[in-house]
Amino acid sequence: MARIVIALFFSLAIPHVSFAADVTTRPNIVLIISDYMGYHDTEPYGATDVRTPSISRLASEGTTMTNFYAAAPVCGPARAALFTGQYPARIRFEKNIRTEADGLSSSIPSLPRQLKDAGYRTALLGKWHLGRTADFTPNAHGFEEFIGHHEWTVGYYNHKTEQGEPGLFRNDEIIEREGYLTDLLTDEAVGFIDRNQDHPFFLTLSYNAALPPYQPPGMPEAEWDDGWDVNKATRGDYVQMVERMDDGIGRVLDALDRYDLNSNTFVIYLYDHGGRHLVNSEPLFHGFANLWEGGIRIPTIMRLPNVIPAGERSNMPGIAMDLTATILSVAGVDDAVASLDGVNLVPYLRSEQPRATRQFFWRADFYDFGKQKAIRDGKWKYVEDGNTQFLFDLNKDVSERHNLFYREPDVVSRLRRDLDTWIAGLPEG
Repeated sequence: MARIVIALFFSLAIPHVSFAADVTTRPNIVLIISDYMGYHDTEPYGATDVRTPSISRLASEGTTMTNFYAAAPVCGPARAALFTGQYPARIRFEKNIRTEADGLSSSIPSLPRQLKDAGYRTALLGKWHLGRTADFTPNAHGFEEFIGHHEWTVGYYNHKTEQGEPGLFRNDEIIEREGYLTDLLTDEAVGFIDRNQDHPFFLTLSYNAALPPYQPPGMPEAEWDDGWDVNKATRGDYVQMVERMDDGIGRVLDALDRYDLNSNTFVIYLYDHGGRHLVNSEPLFHGFANLWEGGIRIPTIMRLPNVIPAGERSNMPGIAMDLTATILSVAGVDDAVASLDGVNLVPYLRSEQPRATRQFFWRADFYDFGKQKAIRDGKWKYVEDGNTQFLFDLNKDVSERHNLFYREPDVVSRLRRDLDTWIAGLPEG
């Protein structure tokens, strides 16, 4: 598969072996993540009250996925799956971090480490949320540079945690910086591109937006501790936060333009999972911490000129681990892909390989949110929510309003059996 990707990318008959040997020819990778947003809250996905011209630019120059999923509906497991290419249940990381003993062990192969070992310069700017002790940090996983935070969120102005503790780090050290967090992360991203324009790089830009506290740009200093109470926030606050993030994405794209790197840079934009409260997730139901579509179906856009089709929308089902596999394949690290729970999407997006029906699985038990599990198989989605069972035809009912459980007992039995078989094959513990 890598031979096909490389030949398409360079329009030359360059053998895979020479590509792997010459790291300077490998494409750059920019992974942009936003947080806690509604499916409908960018213009490529239907927003009319939120202006996102930079994300729209990516959509016009790449492929917009309309049937794409997070591996979990909460931050930690969703991000762990993205960085490892494995289901959260397979790596035993199914809940958000609550203690210092929780985290993603660096003994598990991860994307930044694999790319660093392949010769990439690596940086994570923004949210990590996968552990802060020695074995769990971004640096332990292969990110050479980390400026960001370990908590689920921090203030946009004072950069403090919900408990009022300093929350902004440079690698392992707490730092103090002035400025709006979204802008600081953008500045750091542009600086990283400036410093590494002549060398392949992997940049993960993990914005805090649009998480609480709901603090839009331009707040007076007297209000910098406010915004934690969603009942006192407004949709307008949220919209301004999203639009400021889009401005930052535009600045990153401009930096790639400035150094003529667009044609050799794989840019991916996605959410980590769905949001709630101030978001618009139409036409999906529910949101954060639930296995209904509003919690796990996420906007995802990929741009790689001359490789990924431009200006197209794809309804091919996919999941976050596919991005891991695709990044590694594009980067020429093909030997790592076979062990992942995802597939390289490039040949499918180019219609060079017929789509096969795939099954996706989820299992959730998130403290106060209850137990759920689900399977997606073609048009069918089976959900167990507590003791209640649901079956939906997502081709006809993406809003999950019509439970077909009693009408399709054979489908239910098959999907429930496949889901139980998947769970039985997971590691214990």
